[in-house]
Amino acid sequence: MCLFRGTLFLFLVITVSGFEQSNGSEDGALRFEPEPYSKKLELNSSGKIHCKVAGGVAPSIQWYLNEEDPLPDGVTSSNGTLLVTEAARRHAGRYTCRAVDGNDTITAKINLDIVVSPRILEPSSGQQVNVVEGQTAVLNCLATGDPQPTTQWDRNRTLLLQQPGVSTEDSANASSARLLVLNNGSLIIRNVKDEDSDMYGCLAGSAAGLARNELVLLVHAEGTLPAQESSGVGGKAVVVSISVAAAYMILVLALMYYCRRRRLRSRQRGEKMELEMAEGREKLVEEGEEDKPKVANGSAVQNGRLLPHDRDSGADNSEVSGISRASKKSGQYDHLTVPRTLLTEQITLGRGEFGEVMLAKIDMCQVKKLKSKDDAELEPKMRQVLVKVLTTKDETQLSEFKRQLELFGRIRHENIVRLIGLCNEADPHYMLLEHTDWGDLKSFLIATRTAEETAEYLRRVGPAHPPPPPAAAAGAAPPPLAPQHRAVLAAHLAAAAGRLASKRLTHRDIAARNCVITSQLQLKLSLAALTRGPHSHEYCKRHDQVIPLRWLPSEAVLEGEYSTKSDVYMFAATVWEIYTKAELPFGKLNDNSVMERLKNGTLEWTVPDSMPDSLAALLKRCWSNSPADRPQFTEICEEMTTILQNMTSDDITGHTDENNA
Repeated sequence: MCLFRGTLFLFLVITVSGFEQSNGSEDGALRFEPEPYSKKLELNSSGKIHCKVAGGVAPSIQWYLNEEDPLPDGVTSSNGTLLVTEAARRHAGRYTCRAVDGNDTITAKINLDIVVSPRILEPSSGQQVNVVEGQTAVLNCLATGDPQPTTQWDRNRTLLLQQPGVSTEDSANASSARLLVLNNGSLIIRNVKDEDSDMYGCLAGSAAGLARNELVLLVHAEGTLPAQESSGVGGKAVVVSISVAAAYMILVLALMYYCRRRRLRSRQRGEKMELEMAEGREKLVEEGEEDKPKVANGSAVQNGRLLPHDRDSGADNSEVSGISRASKKSGQYDHLTVPRTLLTEQITLGRGEFGEVMLAKIDMCQVKKLKSKDDAELEPKMRQVLVKVLTTKDETQLSEFKRQLELFGRIRHENIVRLIGLCNEADPHYMLLEHTDWGDLKSFLIATRTAEETAEYLRRVGPAHPPPPPAAAAGAAPPPLAPQHRAVLAAHLAAAAGRLASKRLTHRDIAARNCVITSQLQLKLSLAALTRGPHSHEYCKRHDQVIPLRWLPSEAVLEGEYSTKSDVYMFAATVWEIYTKAELPFGKLNDNSVMERLKNGTLEWTVPDSMPDSLAALLKRCWSNSPADRPQFTEICEEMTTILQNMTSDDITGHTDENNA
């Protein structure tokens, strides 16, 4: 009996041990997480492809060309990351990532393509072609690139081949067609008529991208063709002007190439340092940092004493001090200078990309007196301002600080906050932006939620990112948002972003947290960018940058390409926030899952039921994976005007029906 019990006990121990080992090996199986993906790199650019593994004990990761060939010159492998310093055609090919852990080996293969974006040689952008009525016009469309792009013509952005009366060179009626598109890309218009005067676009596209140049065709009656430039002195003047312009362009291109190479070397140094860090460095933004104590005039405190700004101290050697001296010497920002002694009641909100972000009050009458140099005594007029403190020494962030100064300094619009001034008499510099009585839009939207909407939000998103408690707004509770109110806020945002786009400026962080709202329900676009603080979970760290991942399109996240079309995408995400009462986009997904779906092109937005169908259709176009498929802000503003008019007419019709009843 004892022997039987001992045998049974030994059997159970072996069984449980084997089960645990089986589970352990299954959970710790060597695997890629995520799988490396193929990539296209622009010729002479830099890039990297990550290969990360999970499981195993101490896996080693190495990249190879083809199966086991050594990497070509200019391509290196470090900690599982394939680095291409300056992409050349010889770098194109098939690469293999191999992870080895003891006897376990896994491989993943990707394709690296080196491409050259399409460039249109003819016509030049804005070219004007004059032709006499009844003659034949020949418009050439020539483009270069790798792979060789295909070309098409459009008229007012509608493909020409989709319009009636247009034939191709291979068609049966090519000899008699008035509008003929040749196989080499040229457009022939026979017996030109006055109705042919229009904007014609040459479109070149390939796997490397798209390019488009537009020309104007002007048809003149016989005898009214503008006179050509005569030879002699006039012709020589033209030749001299063209030569000077060409020399200037060569100089500009040389300077651009030098600056690009300098930025590239700086980026490569940052990437090398990043790769030498521990895996934990790739963690998202830290959840806060100890606040530095402040006093009313903005000076730092150490051990209870104010630190004086010593002009002969070591601070003069910092990059920030260098910029301070340069700006004072050049007088570039003299018209913006505001003494920081005017700031009162400073409150730290958190940290941004440059340093601390604060709220303060300032007497606008004093600011006005400084700018107008008027000594008249005026009644104090205190206003809230957002204070962005510049404490970083990073060259990229210093450039971004200047970009934001130019952004808010150049634009004057009722839906964009004004640049109040710049405190640059000593370090650190303060950027002062207009603020409003009801604060940021995100807090306002949360404050307008009902108890049922808050419960529904937590049920749908879960407790991972609970909403912050609503802040009291200027002593008055915000009103409930009617459907018309939400549409008006969306229209205000479209007008603000459209104004930036018209000046060829990009915002790069459009979100509810970066908008402010007045007590008159007027939205204004701002840029607090609190990467550490109440909104830190809305940012994540990718490589050496902190980005608003859930608001950005794939080209901005994966390639760092920002444009007005990426602002269009973020505009749609912010309108979605307005209609969901500041819900976190993709709240049930972690950042890694959002990143993976962006790479695969499977990240899909769902519009709330409360949104009008016409607005929902507009947002879906704004979220297109291809930037070319997204609408321009001019079209968005027109659509928003139509949506508001329809809502107003529906509301009037509803009231009329009620009165008649």
